[in-house]
Amino acid sequence: MYATVGMIEEMLNELAPMETAEGYDNVGALVGSRKNRVSKILVALDATWDVVKEAERLGAELIVTHHPLMFHSRKNMLEEDVEGRILCEMVRARLSMIAAHTNLDKTDRSGSACCAELMKLQNIRQEGYLFLGELPVPMKASALKDALSQALRFPTRCYGDENALITTLAIGGGACDEEWQEAKSLGAQGFLTGEVRHHNALAAAMDDFVLFDGGHYGTEAPLVPVLTKYLQNRLNDVQFDVTVFSSQCEPFGRV
Repeated sequence: MYATVGMIEEMLNELAPMETAEGYDNVGALVGSRKNRVSKILVALDATWDVVKEAERLGAELIVTHHPLMFHSRKNMLEEDVEGRILCEMVRARLSMIAAHTNLDKTDRSGSACCAELMKLQNIRQEGYLFLGELPVPMKASALKDALSQALRFPTRCYGDENALITTLAIGGGACDEEWQEAKSLGAQGFLTGEVRHHNALAAAMDDFVLFDGGHYGTEAPLVPVLTKYLQNRLNDVQFDVTVFSSQCEPFGRV
């Protein structure tokens, strides 16, 4: 018996049920066929051109990503734009693709949960998309900014009083800065997210709250090796001869 794209999709559904994704999202099998056989899988945050070529070099039949393609509706697959070019190359290479996006964000293998583990937060608890926990040692915001940059391997910015003492950190990776008031109401003194817009930075600072911007990529990339391990373990459990790889592509500079 051999593994198929549909079987891998079901394993992801067990972890992060597709029906829990937001209505605007685009998750599940997106390219290829659920009937296609799978012997090698590449897990990545995004299906970029480099990731597609990496999958081809590995001989992978399936790419599993966090962010979906066709997030916004398309009316063509012309190669004159970036996404169209990627989609056409995937079809030519007979690559299938599955995305687990906002449904994965609600699990303990989300980017936020992985960041909480990287920061060794204690008494971690989940509230919707947010993960909160106590720092092993209280830190000034300036020192925490440096610690976050080191843990995420991505430059982190601090918005607010750099002398503020942070004991409880909330994390909402990716585009989650609107949740800062919820993070504060849950008892956090600081909030790590991936995209801090100017109006939220100002509002939080005026409310004596500290926002940390670790970048959308920086706050979600930690989920890639965790999702890779989950899929490999599940496939090993059912004794399928499938190898799961984590993408080594780095679209942005690291610290």
